[in-house]
Amino acid sequence: MRKPNAPRPEVPVPPGEWNRPTRRAAGTPDEGAQAAPQGLEPRRSSADSPQTGALALFGRRDVEPAARQSGRGRDRVVSSGLTERLSERRRALRTLRLHRLGTALGLLGAAAVLVWAVAFSPLLALRSGDVTVTGSDGTVQAADVQRIVAAHEGISLVRLDPAAVGREVADSLVRVRTARVTRSWPHGVRVDLTMRRPIAVHEVEQGYEVLDSEAVVLETVPAPPSGLVTIAGQDGAEPDARAVSAVTGVVGSLDAETLARVARGSAGATGQVTLVLSDGARVRWGDASESALKARVLKVLLSQRASVYDVSSPHAPTTS
Repeated sequence: MRKPNAPRPEVPVPPGEWNRPTRRAAGTPDEGAQAAPQGLEPRRSSADSPQTGALALFGRRDVEPAARQSGRGRDRVVSSGLTERLSERRRALRTLRLHRLGTALGLLGAAAVLVWAVAFSPLLALRSGDVTVTGSDGTVQAADVQRIVAAHEGISLVRLDPAAVGREVADSLVRVRTARVTRSWPHGVRVDLTMRRPIAVHEVEQGYEVLDSEAVVLETVPAPPSGLVTIAGQDGAEPDARAVSAVTGVVGSLDAETLARVARGSAGATGQVTLVLSDGARVRWGDASESALKARVLKVLLSQRASVYDVSSPHAPTTS
């Protein structure tokens, strides 16, 4: 219930009812009724105002697409800038790779030219006129060596194999024991010869074979040269190749002074070597073992006059 004298609560008028005419009770005359002043209509809130709501909705529709458009515009600008930067980076990497490839190709080309110039061009090629020969004892002429080396003329000294050329010279000239070849820049070589020394002579059907310490036949002559040891068989037998090799090995171990006093040498079937000196004394050498030591011992023993010098046991030599 409403309290007495309490003001009647105002009932809110729904929107749209303000302009409606006031209802009159049936039979109630409208004279004297005063129309509500038009200026006293209640102010509507912006939320309730149709015009304000329309403006708000219209503004929202306009603002939001603009914001989205501006955002898309910014996205397009950022995307375009990033694409350009990526494009520039790819171009820079491509340019760098091309530069590196060009540098590598240039270096390879320069290396190829250098290799060709050094190893295959006439720049360092061997010339037969620039071959120097030393060490010959007169039995081998420099022209003989130059003729052999000339087979390699035109080959670059860089590709030349000095050891192979030296072996070729030694194999081609029997009088040459070894040949040491060294390069003489830019177009020549130097050939140092080590000659074989004739020390013994062996009689054969064709004449006399001149031998060195390795029993290599240096030449065959009709008469035995003087100053060489004559190889003979024991008990009148013809020496075989083993006996010849044993005697030449022993004689080759002697120094020049001792060798000059040896006239003949022989070896038996067991390889025991015997030397005969020019004064008739005999040297019992034994086998070919320890030949260097036996040669030194014999040189000392020859300072004493004896008819037999026994160095077959070099640590206990005897004379008689």
